[in-house]
Amino acid sequence: EIIRYWGYPVDAYEVQTQDGYILTLFRIRHGRNNTAEVGCKRPPIILDHSLLCDSAQFILNPPESSPAMILADAGFDVFLMNHRGTKHSRRHHNFYTSSSRYWKFTLDEYAKYDNPAAIDVVLTIAGEKSLYWLGHSQGAVLGFLTLAENPKYNSKVRTL
Repeated sequence: EIIRYWGYPVDAYEVQTQDGYILTLFRIRHGRNNTAEVGCKRPPIILDHSLLCDSAQFILNPPESSPAMILADAGFDVFLMNHRGTKHSRRHHNFYTSSSRYWKFTLDEYAKYDNPAAIDVVLTIAGEKSLYWLGHSQGAVLGFLTLAENPKYNSKVRTL
């Protein structure tokens, strides 16, 4: 709603992890003043949030001071990450959030399952072979953990 309020296009995508969690990625396809969609390649970038936050941390300010909107206006195809357990990613194929089994995860699962699944979905949607990763605090650490845990993703992330 905040993204649309400021005049940006936004889409939501479901991402299923190998261990059954269903995450939500939000996408800002382009900036407010650049509406050409056909034949226009924009480099994809994932913005990953910090501890105890979700993707809202990148869009809460007006466009000129919100990282997601600044990047969209600069020509990036922006994807906003929401890890398991956050407001927009509280689903699982077998467990409800009321179950203690749902909450049995650590940062290791973010790096092992959430990030690789998100990277693969973003690259498929964007039709690209690699992307940029911008993480704030925990989001940056998780980027590095993902690449260490899953070396094949080193070629899928241009810059972290």
